Amino acid sequence: MKLPDDLKHPSGGEHVDELAHSVLRLAHEALNRFPEVKKRHAFLAGGAAVSSALIVAAGVAIMRRVREGQHPTEAVNNVTAEELEGLRLVEREHYRPAGAADAEEPAAPTEDGSKPATGTE
Repeated sequence: MKLPDDLKHPSGGEHVDELAHSVLRLAHEALNRFPEVKKRHAFLAGGAAVSSALIVAAGVAIMRRVREGQHPTEAVNNVTAEELEGLRLVEREHYRPAGAADAEEPAAPTEDGSKPATGTE
């Protein structure tokens, strides 16, 4: 059954291009290998939907492998559950919240030579 054009995107969202669709399909294939991971990241009325962050993590893990020369099927088969749950899209050492540098530097002594009170002593 073919859907009429006006019903193909009932949410009003944009059509996903072919490359993005392929990556999403591969990400779902990888996630299907780990039902326990999917279950932990499922929500909406008893697990009817999987966290989009998990799908993105799977897509990133697969595309990293593909860019290194692996075949997409091989990349899907090489993704690990630990990688899906531990994958960071922004590495910790590169991300520092505003003011983080100030908190890490030791406080300078006051004029009388004592350390200023921080409220953590």
